[in-house]
Formats: sequence, structure tokens, C-alpha cells
Amino acid sequence: MFFMNINEALKDWGLNDKEAKVYLATLQLGLSRVNDIAKKAGILRETTYFVLNSLIQRGLVGYVLKSGVKFFEAADPGKFISILKEKETKMKEILPNLEEIKKSIIEKPVVELYEGKEGLKTILDDIIKTKQPMWAYANYKIFELLQFEFPHFVEKRIRNKIYARIIQERVPSLKRTSGVNRKEYREMRFSPIVLKSNVFIYGDRVALINVSERNPIGVIIEDRIIADTQRQIFNILWDVAKP
Repeated sequence: MFFMNINEALKDWGLNDKEAKVYLATLQLGLSRVNDIAKKAGILRETTYFVLNSLIQRGLVGYVLKSGVKFFEAADPGKFISILKEKETKMKEILPNLEEIKKSIIEKPVVELYEGKEGLKTILDDIIKTKQPMWAYANYKIFELLQFEFPHFVEKRIRNKIYARIIQERVPSLKRTSGVNRKEYREMRFSPIVLKSNVFIYGDRVALINVSERNPIGVIIEDRIIADTQRQIFNILWDVAKP
């Protein structure tokens, strides 16, 4: 059982089964010939010789020549720790390069489709969950469709101090909100045209919502470039919209 545990530990370190057995046999025998090591490890002589060469290349086994015959000897077990430290040092040196490679990969956008009022509520919950500032083009029908759900969304947004900028058509009921916009972490401007759908931009996500009375649907697109582009468009429209 003792040697089985050692064998497993050596394999966890990175040796294969035969390498672990040959190293252990060489360590137990001390300076010895390949025939003795093969017998101790229970492996064919030809295979043992090949494995010993692999261990020599790793610095885990050395040899000396006596009268033209090779005698092999296992390196001090502390060599395993030294090799690990060398690997760690090398990995730390190249880690910034690996991270740059990962960043350079263009990932495909993640797209999620939601249907019905419950689906739209899921989108609103996702906005709160990200806790990122929100930019929105709004069609007032969304407030009518979600007349019970939307006030709760606004409460959660205020509670989480999520700042919002909103562009939508001017309707009489919005006059009552102008006095509390700052308190509710909101700025609002009005579009000269009626927007037919809703766009919410938050973090790396864009939510598109169609408030059709028959079958309201929403789509969340998670992609940093798409979200940044939508924010650029929003800022242009913000500058021309009326306070």
C-alpha cells in the first residue's frame, strides 16, 4: 500500500505508470544495471531502457559507465520539487503572454430569447443583477404592458443605485416624474419620434424588447463590442433629444 501511494503521487506529478515504476525500482536498488531495474520494476528490459532514457532527459535518473556497462542511479527525490519550481518560474514568465492571447480571441456573442410577460420580467431582473448603469430607448407601451412589474423594477434599480439614462416619447404622465429624476438615479430626455421598440444597454449586454400585445418578446445579446456600439449611438441621440 505504501508503494502504491508513492506510485500514484509520482503519476500525479507527471510520470506515466512505467516511468513511476522504473524510477521507484532505480531508487530502491541504487546504482544498478538495466537488467536488475527491469526485473525489480516488472517491465521488459527493452522497455525499461527506453523509460530510463526518458527519465534521464527529465533529470530524474543519471548513469555512469563501468567497463563499458551503464549503471543507472535515481536522482535525489528533492529533484521533483526543483523541477516543479523551475516550471512555475517559466509559467509565471509566459503567463502575461498567454493572457494576451486569450484576450485577443474574438468570442461569439451570446444570444438569449425570451417570450411573454414572464420573459420580459426575466430581462428586467437581468438588468438589476448586473448592477451596471443602464441606457434605454423606451416605448411607453412597455410601462403599460408591465404596469405592475415595472414599478418593482424601478424600486430595485433605485435600491441598487443603478444609474439610468432614458430616451422616449413625451407623454403627459411623465411630467410627474421630472421632479424626482435625480432622487431616482435617472435622467430622461424625449425623442421627437415614437420609438417602436425598446433597447436596454447595460454592461456588455443589449436587451431588445418588442412589446407586441399578442406576443411580447425580448432578446438579450451579450457582446462587449455590440454594447459599446449601441452606447455610442445612444449618446448621439441623447445630444439631440430634448430635456
